[in-house]
Amino acid sequence: MLSNQFQKSILKGVISVWLLSSFLFITWGLTPGDHFFLMLRFEKWLALNAVGVAVAVSTYVFQTLTHSRILTPSIMGLDAIYLLISLVIISALGTGSYLAIDAINLFLINSLVMIGFALLIFGGLILRFHQDMNRLLLIGIVIGLLIQALNEFLGRMISPEDFVVFQGAAFARFDQLDRQVVWVALVLLTGCLCLIWRFHPVLDIFRLGRSHVINLGIAYVPMTCLFLMLVAVLVSISTALVGPILFFGLLVVALVQQCFPAGKSGYHLLLVAMVGALILVAGQTLFEHVLSMKATLSVVIEVIGGCVFFMLLIKRGRSD
Repeated sequence: MLSNQFQKSILKGVISVWLLSSFLFITWGLTPGDHFFLMLRFEKWLALNAVGVAVAVSTYVFQTLTHSRILTPSIMGLDAIYLLISLVIISALGTGSYLAIDAINLFLINSLVMIGFALLIFGGLILRFHQDMNRLLLIGIVIGLLIQALNEFLGRMISPEDFVVFQGAAFARFDQLDRQVVWVALVLLTGCLCLIWRFHPVLDIFRLGRSHVINLGIAYVPMTCLFLMLVAVLVSISTALVGPILFFGLLVVALVQQCFPAGKSGYHLLLVAMVGALILVAGQTLFEHVLSMKATLSVVIEVIGGCVFFMLLIKRGRSD
């Protein structure tokens, strides 16, 4: 068991590196007089932090609910719902009407639909198959594949011009952030994080299993639904800002869990949030200011995250 002093030292170290990366990202190549560009970079920095925190925390909470280190909201197809909504709107109304929708209104519509989907589908799966993680994994991945297949089908039905518009939202893009949604996303992110932190001791009990939650007098179904709603909002925040990210949350949580498996949920939440923000800010600083965008951060993250996913699958198979 790691001492509290050592845990605090690790967290302080991560925060220090994050602060240095943030300073370099915002000020690299600029002078104090470049107010316009400093503001642009500051908003981009806010968005990167929001995405890193939202993806990492939502993945940690979702894995705690499912008791599985290989399940994430993205792998289960939750962010694909966001793309499906966009495709349905484009197919029904056309590109002109889709682009005319205010970004904030579109973000709120997507969030509400994703919350409903998370409660109906994932909530039902977790409540019914909480003791059969293999079946939960299989059903969740099948649902995700079905949603992706439906997206591909609808994508083939629309015109090439409409498909180009849809492609703009289909891939993660850390260099092109939706600035209109940043401030609304920050407000929602703050609210979600406050609720998760308020109930983070409950997550420690959820890690012990459903029977322990019920025996300690905690309302299992309402708490599961609350956490799923928060996960859905966090995923909608990240997807609205940069697009779908499949393996980033898995990469961050796996890194933290591997290094500090015995930590409490409160410490894990703080650490995954800071590591998620650090990876995106430091990575974008490197790719944007040092490598001059000769490579794409999202591709590198997905490749590394995919390798981590396969390693976890192999490790899980050997343990079974």
